[in-house]
Amino acid sequence: MKKIAEYLRTQAEALTAMADADNLKGKYADELAENARGLGRKLDLAEDRYREVKGHLSNWADELEDLQKRADKALRDAQEAQRTIESRSNSDDHSSDDKKKKDEKNGSDEDPILKQAKEDLAEAHKLLNSAEGSYQERSDHFARKIRSSINDDMKDSWWNNIKGWVADADWLGDIADWASWAATVVGAVAIFFPALGVIALALTAVVATIHIAQAVTGNGSWFDVVMDLGALKLARNGMKAAKAIKALQQNSRKAASGLAKEGSTARAAQANAGARKTAARAERKRGGGTSRGNRERARARRLRLEGENRAAGKRAADEVRDADMPQITANDKVRSIGDENLAKQIKDINKWRDTYPNSTELASNASQAQRHADAVRGSWTVATGLDVADKGADSMTDDGYSRMKDRMTAPVGSQW
Repeated sequence: MKKIAEYLRTQAEALTAMADADNLKGKYADELAENARGLGRKLDLAEDRYREVKGHLSNWADELEDLQKRADKALRDAQEAQRTIESRSNSDDHSSDDKKKKDEKNGSDEDPILKQAKEDLAEAHKLLNSAEGSYQERSDHFARKIRSSINDDMKDSWWNNIKGWVADADWLGDIADWASWAATVVGAVAIFFPALGVIALALTAVVATIHIAQAVTGNGSWFDVVMDLGALKLARNGMKAAKAIKALQQNSRKAASGLAKEGSTARAAQANAGARKTAARAERKRGGGTSRGNRERARARRLRLEGENRAAGKRAADEVRDADMPQITANDKVRSIGDENLAKQIKDINKWRDTYPNSTELASNASQAQRHADAVRGSWTVATGLDVADKGADSMTDDGYSRMKDRMTAPVGSQW
């Protein structure tokens, strides 16, 4: 502290000399002089702090040494008294005197050496308690003096307080490390249980938040932040692509249902049209002509057949809509990064495309689904590769990777 105070004093004097220099010319000179003078005053305050605290600590060190000597003496006295007590007790245990004689010695005729040793032990305890009491009283005294010396006009800003808090919060780094490894493990498990992907994303968000807090305060590397944001972006892209595939599968079912309904209705209408013609010819042969009764029967027949057409179309649409999802192979599941639902959705989209090859909508859905499936695979592969590479490089004995991260450590608002 003495060396720091001397260094601050030297710097304050240099800044004052710079502010008072006459040979500085130009618009920058006044601002430079003002800033130098202001910084010089702050260094004066800092120097006062270090100098005064150094004096308090020096005085405290002298008194502490005194208290330590008293405590050491109490320890030596107690150890010597304890040895005497143990020695005399052992001697009594191995003596050949009868029990009555022992009882007398334990009473008013107690061994004077043993008695004195016990008194010395009690006195050593008192001496230690006295030293401890003095230590507490004098430590509080010097603590108050130190607090008084640093209670000046030089205050830390709220931002400095935040930076200091983050720097002291070692538990933040522990949480980030734990959450990072947990996200890696959960992300791997999510390959087989996709519902866990949301948990992996949440853990990655926690890690990113902590790394950002550490980086902006100069306590962490911006490289970690870039890696975290990249992982979040990739995870988000993968989830968006998976949601898009689900939407495309639902759209394909709907479109295929409509096509099935149209086809079935058209086929039923064509068949029923033939039936109506046949019935009409039979009616004419019977000489029914176009009487009112014949017209009513024809109309009723037409309405019935139209109802049958609509019913046939609805049944066809319902069959498509309620059809079971296609079964997938192990290869299908692998191509979907282990996501069984995703594999079924893609296969269902392709199934309806092949069922209705003339539909541009179904063909477009299949093409889009393939692009989104590639995005899911790519996002997972890149994110996993980056995560494994980062953790692997951190665990290597060569600290070149760590030095590279350290070079990307600087608080917001500072120059790198």
